[in-house]
Amino acid sequence: MAANLTRSESRVLINPTGPQIGAANAIIWGRARQYHVAEFPGPLSIKSVVTGSGIWETAEAERVVDTGSYLVLNAGQPYSITIDAREIVETFCLFFRPGFVEDVNRVESGTAELLLDEPTSVSMSLQFFETLHAHDRAVSPLLREMYARMKAKCATDAWLEDRFFDMAKALRKVHGRTQLQARRVPAKKMSTRTELYRRLLRGKDYMDSFFAGEVQLRDAAGAACVSPYHFHRLFHEVFRETPNQYLQRRRLTQARELLKSSDLDVTEISLEIGFESSTSFSALFRRSLGCSPREYRARLRKK
Repeated sequence: MAANLTRSESRVLINPTGPQIGAANAIIWGRARQYHVAEFPGPLSIKSVVTGSGIWETAEAERVVDTGSYLVLNAGQPYSITIDAREIVETFCLFFRPGFVEDVNRVESGTAELLLDEPTSVSMSLQFFETLHAHDRAVSPLLREMYARMKAKCATDAWLEDRFFDMAKALRKVHGRTQLQARRVPAKKMSTRTELYRRLLRGKDYMDSFFAGEVQLRDAAGAACVSPYHFHRLFHEVFRETPNQYLQRRRLTQARELLKSSDLDVTEISLEIGFESSTSFSALFRRSLGCSPREYRARLRKK
């Protein structure tokens, strides 16, 4: 991975060593073909990938993070990361010092009177549903901005500190979004609803991780430990589309990304995202976006 760039007095540490992670907010930015860390119980973190993909594994599931997604892992959750690729994989991960996001959440949700009476009260840990998130308008623009500034070597320590506060506020939106989805699960007991939502997310993460292969409904349902029809019904209730519709949309999203950022031809892209033929891929692309993959790429290059 990248060389150690830690500044001992920084408010945001850059590529700290293992024992330093958690002492302050930190960014680990690395590039490698092969890399592995086993069972690391880190602080609350966001895992993202700039190029390629990496596997993050917890006791709950194995998830593939690629350029179309990011992953939030809770504090103290042991995880392993594995990168084993022919091309360089570039990762960009944020680590929050203990209590940082919780304090932002406490201030953002508290009343002026309460914050005045208890200015430094300790907040309870903010627990996230651990799942892959498609790039969004809350977290993703901040990730891209931080990465771009660091790559251009113009990200000051103070600027990065401000962005971590912005990112903590963005995570509140992510937390609220998943809580809203969890409430859509048709179950009376909160404990049942929460467990079914977690299982549903495991099935969705399976589809997100392995969408380029032959993913069947029974495979995703098996990852969720529910029957295929139960998974299908829950998925539609919570995400407002069927698993097959979601999988199709996920593949098309990745296709757009590859058309934009790679030189692969249409046939190569169709195989890369799990289509058996470029003809079926092109037909679906035209139905969904109103133009062929080649026309889409040509429009992008004119901009």
